[in-house]
Amino acid sequence: MDLKKIFRGISAKLLADFEISSQVNHQGVKGTYRESALKDFLLSGRLPAKYGLGSGEIVSPTMDVSKQCDLIIYDQFNNIPLLYDEQIQVYPIDSIYGVIEVKSGLSKPVLFEALENIRAVKRLAPGDIMEIQSGPYVTQTMKRPIPFGVIFAYSLAGNSLDSLKDNLREWERDTDSNYWPNMIVVLGEGTIYHKDGLNSCFSNDEITKQSIPIAFYYKRDALFNFYCTLLDLCRSMYLAPINLNSYFEPAIKMGSYIVKNHDRLSKRNPDGSIKDRKAYRLNLNCIHRIVTYCKDKGKIKYRDILLKQIGMIPVGMTNQDYECYFYDPENLPGLHEIEDPFHKNEFGHLSINVPCQIPPHYIEVDGEIYHFSSYYIQDEDIEEDPLHNYEDL
Repeated sequence: MDLKKIFRGISAKLLADFEISSQVNHQGVKGTYRESALKDFLLSGRLPAKYGLGSGEIVSPTMDVSKQCDLIIYDQFNNIPLLYDEQIQVYPIDSIYGVIEVKSGLSKPVLFEALENIRAVKRLAPGDIMEIQSGPYVTQTMKRPIPFGVIFAYSLAGNSLDSLKDNLREWERDTDSNYWPNMIVVLGEGTIYHKDGLNSCFSNDEITKQSIPIAFYYKRDALFNFYCTLLDLCRSMYLAPINLNSYFEPAIKMGSYIVKNHDRLSKRNPDGSIKDRKAYRLNLNCIHRIVTYCKDKGKIKYRDILLKQIGMIPVGMTNQDYECYFYDPENLPGLHEIEDPFHKNEFGHLSINVPCQIPPHYIEVDGEIYHFSSYYIQDEDIEEDPLHNYEDL
């Protein structure tokens, strides 16, 4: 059996059907057809059952959203779409193996548009660490992979694979290699992928700034090459089961930081009452000040922070030895170091006499924990929270 001949026949049918669809004037219908034809090809027993195939948008734990993706390959055994119906589909980035941008004719402007869509998806990848249970008592950690990005076109557009390769090099010149495409395919023409010396580079780990795009004129075998490489890209990635809590309580991007637990604050009057019915959050200047100070000082164990704050380790508390950051530029005393820490103010509310380590607070920045006293947060350190309202407090 000659598998190449089988795939040449499938390729010829895809091209013939596409030529028929090209007579349709409505662009939306034409676009739906070209995506559906490739989707039907892949779903006809050619993708293992663990790989789901859909289309729509992709969302990150920071609530950033991709552009509309033509085809999305996702893990349908361990993960699920956040939203799924015939018109609207939304997938968490954690569940994505990769995306395929499907185009009719691949001109330079269409190529650049597809490249930008792939970059938008790859930028969503959080780059965090996954925990993998590999045995009853064994847990491994590995960096979460970045989804792959493939461009699939039914034809050229008055150009050649070599000119597309040059266009790709032009686009990649000012683009981080983490966002480069993994493969470009033109049905009946050939494939463009990267090489580093004699080594072919398909996966994201293999593609570096030293890699260069090369055009291969596979002609009638371009579809078979696309299919083989697509399966290899899927098999080269491991996705841990999605943690939906990261979407229920999402981090957000502020400046260059990914931040959590910095929001849902309120302003209070001297008598302890709420000053206004608004929600607030720490502003970027405050976060940057805390991070800069702590990075310079380095980490300490959480148990040492507890000893500074209250002079003891609470009974039954576990996991005190993990390392984190502690913001304390004024070296505030702990509650246990103040002879008479509490008093009632003129409004009858209990308050603390002097600035100290209590009440404590913490924020999470880029996956790291930063502890500090609420004393360090003043009105100039907070701003109105655009994502929450008073009822969320």
